[in-house]
Amino acid sequence: MFRKSCTTLAFAATPVRHIDVWGRQLEMTSLTAKDKAVQSYADEYFRPPTHSDMVAKHGPMAKYADAEFTKVDTTEEVKLNTYPDGTPYGRIEMSQHLETKNLANDYNAAFWSEDFFRKNILLDKASESNEDRRRVIDYAMNCVGFAMCIVALRMSLASIWYFGSPRLKYVYLANLELEVPDMRDKQNMTVTWRGKPVFIYKRSEGQMTTLLETPMSALKDPEADEVRFPDADHRKHAVMIAICTHLGCIPIPNEGVYGGFFCPCHGSHYDAGGRIRMGPAPLNLPVPGNKWLSENVLYIGKL
Repeated sequence: MFRKSCTTLAFAATPVRHIDVWGRQLEMTSLTAKDKAVQSYADEYFRPPTHSDMVAKHGPMAKYADAEFTKVDTTEEVKLNTYPDGTPYGRIEMSQHLETKNLANDYNAAFWSEDFFRKNILLDKASESNEDRRRVIDYAMNCVGFAMCIVALRMSLASIWYFGSPRLKYVYLANLELEVPDMRDKQNMTVTWRGKPVFIYKRSEGQMTTLLETPMSALKDPEADEVRFPDADHRKHAVMIAICTHLGCIPIPNEGVYGGFFCPCHGSHYDAGGRIRMGPAPLNLPVPGNKWLSENVLYIGKL
């Protein structure tokens, strides 16, 4: 097999005139008188010579056309292998021994005629019933694939839409309206607003007097009680976010040096108005947006 592939297929079919002195085969067969392989840089990239006779005959667009290239030598041309025309060298009976060869298994495209290829190699045309069945299957598969693409697109867009969205209970608690019951002095009520604890602390008369008499110079974060709670009718009720401004702990009501709030984590003392007086906390307890809608109804949220 190795001898056949190297000798018969490579050199036996090559004329001696197509092999140079170094034993190399030319890559092409000359079909015209001036046809040859590219041998230099100029042959491949430089402009070819002009031909005035071709310009006079065909116009200026033909100045690079060489008439010698149109004279095709057909003495060695292999025509289409159709019966009964064509040279005998491409015929099946000249190339294969039909009595000893399995034509379907030993197929070689260089040796078959077009008729034999279409008759024995190509598949038969499907019947109309098969074509209809295949068409229905194609439509069904296309519909399934299109539906899967739509579902995948919808799920991807839904994941992007849901990403970072707040939980529904937080949306409902974004603005809180609640009824505050009657409270005694120094009583504290805790509600949840936007996931945070909020103190509603009723201050006594003594605490109110002390808050008003406290100078701003004694405060770490100077802020008047009237500014923090501007509603004069409900100023006794201090509404504050119950998160220590130091490290986020929850203070204890009615504790500490100033009788307001005390954070046990690191010892921050707040007065009854939620203003920092002693300890590591740098700022007062924040006051959320709030408004008294009536005597006992408090609104907490965006004003």
